[in-house]
Amino acid sequence: MTKPLPPTSRTAEGRRSRRICRAWEVPAAPRSIRKVTRSDIPTLVVSAGFDAQTGASNGAYAARTLSRSTSVTVPYVAHVAFAESPCAQAITASFFDSPTAPNTGCLAGLQPPEFEIGP
Repeated sequence: MTKPLPPTSRTAEGRRSRRICRAWEVPAAPRSIRKVTRSDIPTLVVSAGFDAQTGASNGAYAARTLSRSTSVTVPYVAHVAFAESPCAQAITASFFDSPTAPNTGCLAGLQPPEFEIGP
């Protein structure tokens, strides 16, 4: 089973990217690039809850064929969870110490950011 093309492939940005690739004569990627990866290597999949580029659900999708994976969604952060979130950093560090059972306890204490809507 292959994942459908991401929504961005049907956007102006996606069309622009294809035009650039054609202009630079970038060859098409081999069809094998869309094959499902299967592995039993411990893998940490980190998604960001406010990620507008790579939806949080993609993490679980990527992890589905990685039998020893831990999929984590860090809420309230955008695309680069590891850079924005001390919790994501702590989870990643704990993964190196315990690849099959990283400590995700910090997720429970995360709070949504405060938003202020002006007059």
